[in-house]
Amino acid sequence: MKAYAERSGVRLSIGNIYRELQRLMAAGWITTVANPEGADPRRTPYTITARGRDALAGWLSASAHLLGRPLPDELSHRLALIGDTDPELAMSFLEDVHTELWERAKALERDRAIASRLEKHETFGTRVMLLGRYAKHLAADIELVDEVRTRLAAFHSRQQKVTNPGTVTDRKPTRAGKQKGR
Repeated sequence: MKAYAERSGVRLSIGNIYRELQRLMAAGWITTVANPEGADPRRTPYTITARGRDALAGWLSASAHLLGRPLPDELSHRLALIGDTDPELAMSFLEDVHTELWERAKALERDRAIASRLEKHETFGTRVMLLGRYAKHLAADIELVDEVRTRLAAFHSRQQKVTNPGTVTDRKPTRAGKQKGR
C-alpha cells in the first residue's frame, strides 16, 4: 500500500487492499510466503506466481485503445444537467466545485514538489509524472468549470430578458432621445 502510494501519489484504503489481495489469491496470481525472521508476525508477505506474471504481462500488453476513453464521472453528470436547475443553486455549486478543485490542485503541487525532491533517490520513479498527469486533469476541470460558469451566466441573462422583456436593461432610446420599451 505504501509502495503504491509512493509510486502513484494515490492513497488506497487498507480495506480495498485486502479485498484485492483476496481476489488475486483466488485467481492464483499471488500466494503467501513465510515471514522472514524478525518480521512483524501480524503482516503476511505475498509473492506473485508464474500465473500472476502471465496475467500481468497480458494486462500490460493488451490493447491501449480503451485507456484514452474516460468514462463520464460525477462532475460530468452534474454539469450535463446544470442548465436545468435554479440559477442560484447552479452558480453556488459551480463556485464550490471550483474552490474544491483549486484546493486539490494546490495540495497536489505541494505533493509533486516533495515527490520531485525524493525521486532523485529512485531508479525509475513514476510518482512525479503521475502527479503531473493528475494536475493536468485538475487544471482541465477548473477550466471547464470556469467555462460553464461563464456560459451559464450568459444563458440565464438571456432567459431573464425573455421572461421579463420590459426591463430597464432592455430599453433603447428613441429618435427623440426618450426611453421607450420595445
